[in-house]
Amino acid sequence: MYAIADALVRPDYKERGLRDTALVNLRFDNGAMATAEANFHAVYGYDVRGEVFGSGGMLTMGDVRRSNMTRFAADGVCNATTRLNTDLFQDGYTAQLGAFVDAVRSGVVSGPGGEDARAALAITLACVHSVSEGRPVRMAEIFESPPVLEPYGVV
Repeated sequence: MYAIADALVRPDYKERGLRDTALVNLRFDNGAMATAEANFHAVYGYDVRGEVFGSGGMLTMGDVRRSNMTRFAADGVCNATTRLNTDLFQDGYTAQLGAFVDAVRSGVVSGPGGEDARAALAITLACVHSVSEGRPVRMAEIFESPPVLEPYGVV
């Protein structure tokens, strides 16, 4: 994977190791490729979207618009947007809390577990390592010898 990131919206944060804009390119073992992009300052609303494109077609999900209503007026076109993550993910957060309570009560854990969390952390560390080193990073590097990334507050 190869990641680049910078403090483009808040350049003053860069000296503290904080980045607000990032791009990540991934190649999976089967040859599939993925791109992820992030900006932590979308002034128009809380924007989470996804797209999968393949030989059989394309899937898209997510929409920054709060509803499908659009206002057309002399001053332009306007859509109300979702402003907070809690508005966008209310159902998901509620289901997650319910699953946690069920797991505590029953002792049975369903859904993602510790290995999933470890994999997500490894991907994150690989991205941060790629940004700090300015080069592609293989996941094997992270699992074999996790990097010390003190400039980014990650050890």
